[in-house]
Amino acid sequence: MHICNRFMRGSRPLNLLILSNIISGFAQGISMLAVPWYFVSILKAPEQLTLMYMLMLVGSIPWGIYGGTLIDKYPRKKIFLLFTFIGGLILCSGAASGLFYPTGVPTYMVVIVFLGTCYYNGIYYPALYAFAQEVSDSSRYGKVNSLLEIQSQAITIVSGGVAALLIQGIDADAIHIGSLTIPIAVHIKPWSLSRIFLIDGITYFIAIALISLIKYTPHTEKHNEAGSVWERFNTGYGFLRTHKPIMLFGVASLSVFVFLLLHFNTLVPIFVVNHLHKTVIVYTFTDVYYASGALLAGVGIRRLFKGVNTVMAILILTCITWVTLTICALSTSVLIYFAFTFILGLTNAGTRILRITYLFHHVPNNLIGRVNSVLFMMGTLCRIGLAMLFSLSFFSQDDNVVWALLICALYLLANFILVAVDYKRLLGRYPDPEIKRA
Repeated sequence: MHICNRFMRGSRPLNLLILSNIISGFAQGISMLAVPWYFVSILKAPEQLTLMYMLMLVGSIPWGIYGGTLIDKYPRKKIFLLFTFIGGLILCSGAASGLFYPTGVPTYMVVIVFLGTCYYNGIYYPALYAFAQEVSDSSRYGKVNSLLEIQSQAITIVSGGVAALLIQGIDADAIHIGSLTIPIAVHIKPWSLSRIFLIDGITYFIAIALISLIKYTPHTEKHNEAGSVWERFNTGYGFLRTHKPIMLFGVASLSVFVFLLLHFNTLVPIFVVNHLHKTVIVYTFTDVYYASGALLAGVGIRRLFKGVNTVMAILILTCITWVTLTICALSTSVLIYFAFTFILGLTNAGTRILRITYLFHHVPNNLIGRVNSVLFMMGTLCRIGLAMLFSLSFFSQDDNVVWALLICALYLLANFILVAVDYKRLLGRYPDPEIKRA
């Protein structure tokens, strides 16, 4: 918390952006939990959920290419304002559509909201990290990334708990804590998707008001490049082509994150319903346990790996992920599932903090958007391949989702081996400045 307090006093532009992210991220977290559950539990159509996710992935490839060039060409504040407005408009439109249908928000509108939110995040978060690099001194990169992770996961913990109440509702006359019974009447009716989307949309417009107050002086020099989108994108790819160890590291170190997105957006609802045979409470509290682990990583991952180079730290975290994933896949215990989810939060957030900090040190700010676009595009291709495989009806029948998790474990293992083989060459050409600052 000392890190957070000291940083909050020293960077008002990033503080305002973080505050706007807290407000809109809380409601967005509820929406993004409600949509997958809607497909699996309400529509009883897990295959449609996987296909919708695959559609999002296919569209994210050209979007990622274009988004990266936008992040590097235009002021990041304008990007935040424009896309937050578009995101709020999509959510409010989704909420309004529920007023004209007796059954609530139509399925096609749910898909539009889901895709719109995913594409919004696809440019918002890369721009957020690019902005953090732009307004921060290089000596503070690790602390800044830790702070971003802390606030993000704190939101997820709260939104996950609230989502459990709003999606299912609660009707209780007392709260039981062990042998203690507290006679408090709690009656909350389940919220409709229309209502959830409306609240989410309103928070986006509150975020716009906060973002408009941002004023800052960049710590890095900005280069406005001419040329087409493809030419500017190729500049980012050209950087990676001449720094192949960074390209390999950037893609392979994304493996935990690639698995996480696929897992949470398609596999978790199926795993909870078909394999664990549990309700929405277990599903929504998945986010709470995940975020708790991620929050711990934000607070302590740099201390935990003090004196350990970034590449080795990421190898350790990737190894922990595929081992615990294998154990979870072969178990029907809810406690083991929650333990794995907590560990996944720690390993993914830890990997992300270390990875982004490492890239900040080795990629110029005027290229960071395009370089990240190339790396995420490669990660997206991996997600598309896995999503196409898991869209087969076999994986949504009975408890066959276990096979999907085991395939993901093999994917993590393969990426672990790729980085391990290139370990010495990577560190030799690109030393880790954070070792000196830890």
